[in-house]
Amino acid sequence: MLDLERDEQILEILQKRKACTVYELSQKLFVSESTVRRDLTRMEQKGLVTRTFGGAILKSTPTIEETSFYLREKENLQVKRALVRAALPFIQEDTAIFLDSSSTTLQIASMLNDFKNLRLITNGLAIANELVTKTKHQVTLVGGDIQPASNSVLGSRAEAMVEGYHAKLAIMSTAGVDPEFGFSEATEQSADLKRTMQKCSERTLVLFDETKIDRKNLARAFPLDGANIIVSSVPLPESYKSKAPESTFVVASLN
Repeated sequence: MLDLERDEQILEILQKRKACTVYELSQKLFVSESTVRRDLTRMEQKGLVTRTFGGAILKSTPTIEETSFYLREKENLQVKRALVRAALPFIQEDTAIFLDSSSTTLQIASMLNDFKNLRLITNGLAIANELVTKTKHQVTLVGGDIQPASNSVLGSRAEAMVEGYHAKLAIMSTAGVDPEFGFSEATEQSADLKRTMQKCSERTLVLFDETKIDRKNLARAFPLDGANIIVSSVPLPESYKSKAPESTFVVASLN
């Protein structure tokens, strides 16, 4: 079993039980206790768990979305791929594109090979690796403080680097969307970076599934009409369209 697979299984166990001993985890995963200890040490460094005497507990964070990028990466793949497919018609060749660090945007990497000469700028560690591995496009990973739980680079240095670029399009997801509050994130740093990407691009495309609709998170990124293209997995109520009359609304096809 790969390290990542064990990480996912440990997180699933801790989500159900909140706390577990090294012995219990070794029995459930059919590996040695020394292997579990190494796994827990690695996961603690990533900000996923907190080590305790003889075991571990799930790290306390504002939302489970911020807790585990690795679990979210595997969830609702059909919907995520449908959302990013709907974004493809808005991509132009020979341009620069901002991509956020979300598990949804991650799915676009394998769909970009039909385009020529893209400059892809991202704050996502996993996305940068996928883009380098699966495409021939030029990839730039912004610098700054690494956030292990969200597998991203955030902070003032990352924002300053993004401000040094001009992109034709910014493609990002959102943790929540509300017609009055706009697009929001679980942390101020994530909201700040997405706001910077939105400000430094000619057009902004935001994609999300139905679980994010009518949801307000801690930090506001930008208002609803700050997105030129809004891609959702289901049709949005009229209250959304009235708040962003000049935006293009797209419903992703799941077929």
